Amino acid sequence: MSFKADFKHEIRNVIKDVEKEINKTWKIEYKGHFIEITNQIKEEQLIIDGVTVDKKQRKSVLSHIIPYSKLSGILELQDGTKHKVSVKLGGYVRFRCMVKVDHETVLDESMKIDFLPWDYKEKIVPFIQQQIQSHHKIVDDRLPDEDYLFDENEPRLAPGLSDYYVDERPAPFYVKKLLKLFEIQLNHPTNETRKKTYEKIISNNMAGRSSELIERFQQTQWDESRVQQEALWLLEHAAHRDVVKFAVMILGCTNCEKYKELLFTIGMHEEFTSYVVIALKNGTIQGNEHVWRLAKSVDGWGKISAVEQLEASTPEIKRWLLTKGCENTIMNEYLAYTCALNGDLETALSEDKISKELYDGASLIIQALLEDEVSIYGIDEYSNASSVLCRFIHHAHKHCQTIEDFYPILKINEFLNDDQEIWEDRLNDSWKQDDYKAIQEAVQPFINDSRWPKLAIDSLHQGFSSQALEIALFYRLDVIEHLFALLEKDPANSEIYYAVMDTNHHQHIRELCTFAEAHLSLSSLSDDEVACLQYIVQDLYEHEGVGLPLIQAALRSDDGNLQYHALSVLKEWSPLYSQQAGTRELIEHIAVKTKDKEDRKLAKYLLKK
Repeated sequence: MSFKADFKHEIRNVIKDVEKEINKTWKIEYKGHFIEITNQIKEEQLIIDGVTVDKKQRKSVLSHIIPYSKLSGILELQDGTKHKVSVKLGGYVRFRCMVKVDHETVLDESMKIDFLPWDYKEKIVPFIQQQIQSHHKIVDDRLPDEDYLFDENEPRLAPGLSDYYVDERPAPFYVKKLLKLFEIQLNHPTNETRKKTYEKIISNNMAGRSSELIERFQQTQWDESRVQQEALWLLEHAAHRDVVKFAVMILGCTNCEKYKELLFTIGMHEEFTSYVVIALKNGTIQGNEHVWRLAKSVDGWGKISAVEQLEASTPEIKRWLLTKGCENTIMNEYLAYTCALNGDLETALSEDKISKELYDGASLIIQALLEDEVSIYGIDEYSNASSVLCRFIHHAHKHCQTIEDFYPILKINEFLNDDQEIWEDRLNDSWKQDDYKAIQEAVQPFINDSRWPKLAIDSLHQGFSSQALEIALFYRLDVIEHLFALLEKDPANSEIYYAVMDTNHHQHIRELCTFAEAHLSLSSLSDDEVACLQYIVQDLYEHEGVGLPLIQAALRSDDGNLQYHALSVLKEWSPLYSQQAGTRELIEHIAVKTKDKEDRKLAKYLLKK
């Protein structure tokens, strides 16, 4: 985010805090009548007996620098006498509301304007606790501070992902100053000292400072009970995620055995799992067991961080790493190497017989290792690769019965058929020629087995399977009729659209566009339909004039990526298409309304084309 964007973001959050702080209502009963005064960020009202008799509106939040606002109205009593009600609102340091009926003061109330950053906001830890209590898991991973953290229409990051984008901007002495403020808070726990610590925490990113924070904290000699008391206070009041992270880290630097269940609950939200893992390892008696339990309770970035920190200290943990540890909702590739190494996959596969569960787990790990473009550590970094592949194929003779069982064999075959130059490097590095030939010979009978093409087609008859499709294409089977038949049953399955577009066959693509025009709700696209359209539009560059209604639907959508690809396709096509009345009108709208500079630039280019 640029400095300007950062500044706008901060101002927006300040305005939100001010609004919540000064939103207030006063109610007075006067001789059987009711006087009500409401104060909001841009409006004050005087209401008598339910009727608004005066109000003042402000054009800007900045107009609050005017110290006072005055309201007035007439109150008529039952005896017919009329009395003037005067209201005076405002103040710099203290916010005051004074109400007079004629010259009699009926209300004079003031409050100190002190914006406590945790006030008027939903607290994060109770939000998590309520979900765990009700559902035994996190069902809504959006945290209460997201409106403060993200701008409107800004994409949300998956919980825990932001910590992998560590803030590299220098912040000299930040941790030292933060701990100094926390020390003052420990000795004098008041709103004022807690506020200073709180505001210092949220002024920076905890992810980039965690190691230094723990290291410096461990050098202190602070009273542990006070540290725990204030860490728990922060957890109870935290309305910003970085405050939760700080408190968890501080609590983990103490003997926090009696708080392990609280930490575990917090860790079940994957935004905090990595911090809780460190706290459990450092501050509880059986820390590794607790980390294992937590790793089994999460499935995204939290699981990745937990498994990476998990020590394979028992046979049970090793087996879990090999059977369940690798699979996650982000990418299995991130954990494959860790699970293979720490779970000791080579030794597990060296047995004469293995269970189907272990075969399936090994299958998942091997497939992920072979996807070496995703993770830093893939099959070429795994020193036991040749032995593991050889033993896996040996066990496949018993366990390879279905398409899913055969798929890793197919991927191993692809690996063995990598470019000659790649294999020359491998053979000069960690592989032996004999091992390479032995695995090739072991794989070939599986590849030559005629049942796999038939099983692949049978699988596609039942429903879409990317693995069945890949196997069918490997055997050069014509699957296009099957794909269109599947589309008839499931017209918003984006994977099928991707598969047809991937053929790059002009006639198939033309037919797919005709199908999409008839079956997708082009005027009001669902999320699934946006994904379908994305796969089509992004590959229409070389198919001029095909799918123009889909291009128009993409231009009309609110999806930025979809709009960008539609504009880019029209840039490659003849001006004949972008200058059509309906299309041109949509482009003009984007040129005027979009906030995306690249889209605006493309739209203006097309209008001049």
